[in-house]
This record gives sequence, structure tokens and C-alpha cells, in this order.
Amino acid sequence: MGFEKIRDEGQTLGVPVGKVLGIVDTRAEFDDVVQALRSAGFDTITAISGEEGVQLLERVSTFFFSDLESRVLNRHIEELKAGHIVIGIETPSDRVEEAVSIAEQHGARRLVHFGLLAITWHTK
Repeated sequence: MGFEKIRDEGQTLGVPVGKVLGIVDTRAEFDDVVQALRSAGFDTITAISGEEGVQLLERVSTFFFSDLESRVLNRHIEELKAGHIVIGIETPSDRVEEAVSIAEQHGARRLVHFGLLAITWHTK
């Protein structure tokens, strides 16, 4: 479908600058979110899930400058353990609201944008 699943190959994930991250509860909802985003021109979408995703996130030690990143990270780990999917949407700064709106309309939640020097919560 039009996304890349990030596999655990022992790597440490980088800072998700320029991405909107969110949670999707089921594979069917995930597929719907991806299709809607791709139809709107968001072409770079990644996903992590399962124990492999937990291991990837547990290796992330710090992002940039606040404890907000740790809270996001811990929440995503708990969501993965619950069987949900973490989606990452590469998003130009002038299209963040559009990406958030599309993702939310199609089942994504807890959407947060990692900008150059700011993290912005968009949904709960």
C-alpha cells in the first residue's frame, strides 16, 4: 500500500523533525489513513508496530530539548504494546494542519507535529 514499515535492524531512530506522528488502532483504519493521505499528496508515510516497534522506540534515548519528547515516546511504546500502530507522515510546515485533519478524519489520534524547534500537539 503506500507506506514503509520500519524494521528493527538494531538502528537508533532519528528525531522525527518534519513529521506528524499519530496512533492508529487497527490495520483497517491504518490502511484508510494511508490511502487518504496519499490521495492528498503526502507520499512519505512510515509505520512501526508490534514488539519490533517497541524495541525500536526503547532504544531512543533523547530527542532535543524537553521532557515532552519522553512523554510522547513513552505513550507510543504503550500504544504499541496494546497492539496499535504508530504512523509517521512527512509533512511540509505549510501543510501540517491539512495532514492532521486528514489523518484525524480517517481514524488517527494523538497527533503531534515535530517541527524544527517546536513540538505541537494537535489532537488528544
